[in-house]
Amino acid sequence: LNFTITHFGQQLKHLDCKEKEKLIKRARKAYEQSVNWCFSLISHYREGLGRGCFAGSFLDYYAADVSYPIRKAIQEGTLEIDFPRVNYDDLDDSEEETSLGGKRPCKKILPDRMKAARDRANQKLVDFIVKRKGADHHLLDIVKGRKQSRWLASFLNSNRYVICVETYLEDEDQLDVVVRHLQEIYKQMDKRVLNRIRDDRVSFVVEVLLPEAIICSIAALDGLDYKEAEEKYRKGPPVHSREKELFDKNLLKEMRKRSARRSKAQ
Repeated sequence: LNFTITHFGQQLKHLDCKEKEKLIKRARKAYEQSVNWCFSLISHYREGLGRGCFAGSFLDYYAADVSYPIRKAIQEGTLEIDFPRVNYDDLDDSEEETSLGGKRPCKKILPDRMKAARDRANQKLVDFIVKRKGADHHLLDIVKGRKQSRWLASFLNSNRYVICVETYLEDEDQLDVVVRHLQEIYKQMDKRVLNRIRDDRVSFVVEVLLPEAIICSIAALDGLDYKEAEEKYRKGPPVHSREKELFDKNLLKEMRKRSARRSKAQ
């Protein structure tokens, strides 16, 4: 079992890394309830696998009824998840910075606008995949066994569950539209291919069809060959250093507030 966290395009530590206990202890100092909930969910999943009462990926487990008792705590509001969130509402749309040499100040785009620009660009990919069905021929060749796919080969050769998947699309609505379209492609899969993947629909759609569809659309819209488009997909959407800085500042600010509240309580 291999849980990985990805933030701003950078891969962090695996769940069972050697620094696990140290990192968990640090996280619990600020977000004890949230961390405990996450580990309760993971432990429940592992216990289900061990007892043989559930077989499948973590994504399947999370979507299944068996995980409902734990998810219910969130849905009914009995448990507060307090991980930090970047709030752009209190910020202006832009700020001025003095350029090198003391020349005329230039406006710097803040993260909310940069993400909006990425979402607009990604909408073209979504339209190509869903409305124009531009990737259908490529995807059908894969699911019917007429074309080889490195993503499919990697999926078949993997002996572990992958929890962190680079979706490229950041907007959940865009991702949902694409995934629903890919599920229709999945239904047309050749039985021989279906037997090889053991009918693991969720993982196959996310780990094989989604990257193949996005790579195909990038290649078509940007005029790239498959390898160039795949490289662009693997790099992910460009994230400005300003976004990373803002997240770090927001996190530090939240930590200081919590520390101050604890000091007053004592």
